[in-house]
Parts: sequence; structure tokens; C-alpha cells
Amino acid sequence: MIETENIRIYNFEVFKALVEIEIERIKRYKKSEKFSIAFMYFPSIANILSQNKPKDFAGPVFKLRENIRSVDVISPVDEDFVFLFFPETGKKETEKVINRVKNAVKLNIIEGIASYPEDGKNSRELFDKLVNVMNDKLLPVIKI
Repeated sequence: MIETENIRIYNFEVFKALVEIEIERIKRYKKSEKFSIAFMYFPSIANILSQNKPKDFAGPVFKLRENIRSVDVISPVDEDFVFLFFPETGKKETEKVINRVKNAVKLNIIEGIASYPEDGKNSRELFDKLVNVMNDKLLPVIKI
């Protein structure tokens, strides 16, 4: 885990474990009823990095961090792809956060959301839903 200025950054294995723990916490304590996971793909960041303009890359990273809460979790997968975990946040609220990030970053962003319990009652169902959304949105964009 990396923690910088109250933002938690975890690798994907820890991210998956957090989702499972959150489901168990909700079932046991019933303190919360929902959470969301999301992906964000920044296709133009790869261009910025390939053009060797790291100062241009810093802006989107800071804007992402500025527009999420300290309890939200970032799990980078690649330089242009992240997973996000939003505890106690439903789909509509997560959409608002992602739109805020998109407006702040001013880059093309492709995103997808899966929310507990509406999109899955366990981590497998949630990740399957998110993978389906990713396939629908990214396959036309990423040339295989």
C-alpha cells in the first residue's frame, strides 16, 4: 500500500480483498448497504507519456486525487488504467465523482461502474459485471 496525502493506493490483489471484506462487513454489521467499484481508462495519457511530457501527466493524476475522498481507494493497473473503490457509495454518487474527475482532467476518459448489491451480491458477480462493462466500452477502443 502507498498512502500519500490521505489517498490510499493498493495493488490489485489488495483491491480485490477490500471488495470481499466490504461485502462481509456489510453483511455482518449492516452499518452500510452499498459500495461501488469502477475503472477509469485514460487513453490519451499513453500519448502524453510516449511524447515524453511527464509534466502534462501530473495534472490528471492530481485532479483524480483531488476529486475523490480520502476513504476511496485507487488501484493502478497500468499508466493509463485504474480501478477505484468507493465505500458506502452507490452508482449514482459514483457517477457524479467520475464526472467531476472527467470535468477536472479535461481528457478523454472511459469509465465503468459496478455497485453492490444491484450489480452483484458477491465479489465474483461484481467483478464479472465490471469486466462486461469494460469489454463493452474498451474493445472498440483498444485495437487487439
